[in-house]
Amino acid sequence: MPVTNKSLGNFSFNLFATLSGLLTILLWSSLAIMTTFVAPIPRFELLWFGFGLSFVIGTLILVLTGRLNEMKQPLKPWITGFSGIFFFHLFYFLGLALAPPAQVTLMSYLWPTMLVVCSAFLSKRQFHIAYLIGVLMGLAGTVFLMYGGKNIVITPWVLSGYFLGFLCAIVWTIYSLVNRKYVNVPAGMLIGVCGGISLVAMLIHFSIEPTVIPSLKEMTILIYMGCGPMGIAFLAWDYASKNANMSLLGSLAYLAPLLSMVWLVVAGKAPATFGLGMAVILIVGGAIVATYPLKHVKE
Repeated sequence: MPVTNKSLGNFSFNLFATLSGLLTILLWSSLAIMTTFVAPIPRFELLWFGFGLSFVIGTLILVLTGRLNEMKQPLKPWITGFSGIFFFHLFYFLGLALAPPAQVTLMSYLWPTMLVVCSAFLSKRQFHIAYLIGVLMGLAGTVFLMYGGKNIVITPWVLSGYFLGFLCAIVWTIYSLVNRKYVNVPAGMLIGVCGGISLVAMLIHFSIEPTVIPSLKEMTILIYMGCGPMGIAFLAWDYASKNANMSLLGSLAYLAPLLSMVWLVVAGKAPATFGLGMAVILIVGGAIVATYPLKHVKE
């Protein structure tokens, strides 16, 4: 009987961690569609408000749970967290302002394939043909992204948006690789990072952008973004990545770009074209193929 209870306890613990990861994926998948609804808000004002709200709410949670000291961490993990999160969201929001949201979002989701391949080479793991196939599928997906839409006119602005989406993938790959050095740093530090991002974004906003007063609808969406994909999602993912089964979590992560496209198409923000469908299949499929060799490596 004690063995059964212990097994049930472990199952519950892993299930909660997996659900935390799934919550993160659902929240992140909604970022693209929510950003399109607040398009009139300047980009740095969006960063300022979103991360400022996540800082306020996160700090309140840390205070209530007696974990406020988690913000006090060495400078290196702070710089790593700030650079990765700030530049990913900055490039992403700027890209969405220049190019169709579906294309920019899928371009940014090249990071799983990049991460797997880069991790394999950095760890001097034996080369596997799946890495090459995954990369080629991802590249083929980008071709469908650029030329698969009926109403997309390729202009320098649109190409800039695509490039910014690609930069998102590079930034998140580098951040994920470097951040592995700080596995023992508590998740509460990210709340402080959100506050730092909000402060820098606010200073830049008042320096170069006009301030736009959000409507009631836009304010509601901004509050959701600050609480969800730009707030709770980071804490939930940190907990999930440390406690859930990584193989299962990695498989669930591929739902994010797929769900992002579903939300955009349903809301009428992206056309359901053959090119977009092929891009989803190739980019998500490329990431899955690239992770195939990892299934034979013990965690």
